[in-house]
Amino acid sequence: MAARSERSTYTPIDFLEWQEAGSLVLSPKFQRRHVWTTPARSYLIDTLLLEMPVPPIYIRVVQNEKRDKVVREVVDGQQRVSAILDFVAGKYALSKNIESPVSGKRFQELAKEDKDKILRYSFICEVFHGVEDAEVLSIFARLNTHSVKLNSQELRNGKWFGHFKQSSYKLAFEHLELWRRFGIFTDSRIARMAEVELTSELLVLGMDGLQDKKKSLDDFYEEFDDLFPDRKRVEARFRAVIDSIVSCCEEIIPSSEFRRPPLFYTLYGVVYHKLYGIPGLDLDGGEQGRLTKNDAEALSSAVRELSEYISTAKSQDESEVPRKYRRFVSSCLRQTDNIKPRQVRLETLYEKAFGVV
Repeated sequence: MAARSERSTYTPIDFLEWQEAGSLVLSPKFQRRHVWTTPARSYLIDTLLLEMPVPPIYIRVVQNEKRDKVVREVVDGQQRVSAILDFVAGKYALSKNIESPVSGKRFQELAKEDKDKILRYSFICEVFHGVEDAEVLSIFARLNTHSVKLNSQELRNGKWFGHFKQSSYKLAFEHLELWRRFGIFTDSRIARMAEVELTSELLVLGMDGLQDKKKSLDDFYEEFDDLFPDRKRVEARFRAVIDSIVSCCEEIIPSSEFRRPPLFYTLYGVVYHKLYGIPGLDLDGGEQGRLTKNDAEALSSAVRELSEYISTAKSQDESEVPRKYRRFVSSCLRQTDNIKPRQVRLETLYEKAFGVV
């Protein structure tokens, strides 16, 4: 007989009652044991306090080995249930990394309203009655058959919960309509956190200069997880650079090659260097510290012209591009995320817009 589930809703109060009665099993023998970090657990608790949705929990109802008691095995969602039960039991305080008025507090220190939000949170649960181990494994094998492998940014999202991640996500979400309006990311790419990854890269560019994308992002998420001393300044500069780009290039980006993430990275870098200076980058392009009206017009013209060269190379041949810009075009079409092509693109656009490198 095919295994069928019943959809029910349960609260942490139910889980606590089952635990006290000895009828809750959080580590079924066929499930691997994995312990969430305190920041990950804290993020879940904060999600409950915000009354936001979480994934369903899968439960199997069976008799225990002595066949004298009905038990509920959490076959998927063990870490969510464990995080809640341990928090209610006072086994850990919420991480100070989460942006919440209750960060650093234990359950006993919360206001009654917040305690109730946690204890009465309604979890959607898929409940299987009396199915064998093999059937449960078969169910999850099928559930995972069409699962999409997590990309690098989705993995970071599950690993880090501190200040740098919070800044990246906040700024990415603030500019959601910009990513769409400029055509930088489709909704499907946004759903896979592509805009957050680009935002992270742009923050790192201003903080520490040009990087190799494949090597650096994880390091910054880790280094600035607990402490991010310049966070406000970094965020303010990001907003200022984006505002400057919108001011001078809003009309041309959606139809240009600079809507592509690697080239938007270049444009952002050029404006950032003009306003603040990128660490480790020495370019001569006139006065720094502001983007004048003439600068904005020159940058807009440079973006338009260089974009046309790239389009020409893609539709015809690189030999049709002026010799001076063939290296730039090549760096736009090959190995776009390595340091060297990033440097070539940035230097070329900066020189074209503002003067001699």
